[in-house]
Amino acid sequence: FTLLMALLWRGQRLRLLQGAALLLAAAGIVWIGLQLDGAATPLGLALVLGGAFCWGVANLVGQAAGRVDMLAFTIWISVFATPALAVLALWVEGPQALWHAATTATPGAWGAVVWQALGNTLFGYAAWSWLLARHAAAQVVPMALLVPVFGMSCSAWALGESLPAWKLQGAALVLAGLALNLWSQRRAA
Repeated sequence: FTLLMALLWRGQRLRLLQGAALLLAAAGIVWIGLQLDGAATPLGLALVLGGAFCWGVANLVGQAAGRVDMLAFTIWISVFATPALAVLALWVEGPQALWHAATTATPGAWGAVVWQALGNTLFGYAAWSWLLARHAAAQVVPMALLVPVFGMSCSAWALGESLPAWKLQGAALVLAGLALNLWSQRRAA
């Protein structure tokens, strides 16, 4: 979504080799998705696509902000997002469930919360927005396709989940597409 919106609304361009690289990497994601057991619901799919669209919009907002202090930018975005997320959590989970979760959480659970807030949200989004403010979306956005590859790898390493051939094939397609994209950028330079 980010790349498509950057092409349509921000006038950014995609070179032919970059387009081929993106299609190759996306084929890896599609291949992985086709291997799942079909348990995804239409609502679940709509929520995932809606989240991806919203992330794309947020990426363009960060890119349009230009060369600003992205850590401060991310902090302010988080301050304004907090009330909406709190209301949503109260509505979906209810106050009793939230209170129970907060009062019975283990140190490991609180560590995960701190990591999500500081590591993923503040550092991760600040670094991502910093890259988008300085480079074309076609150079940065394809790297997001590494998320499922790292997810599968980490679940195999930490949880002992299997890595069947279809997962490795999908990961290989994603990595090949990203390598082609990086090579095309160096070639253009």
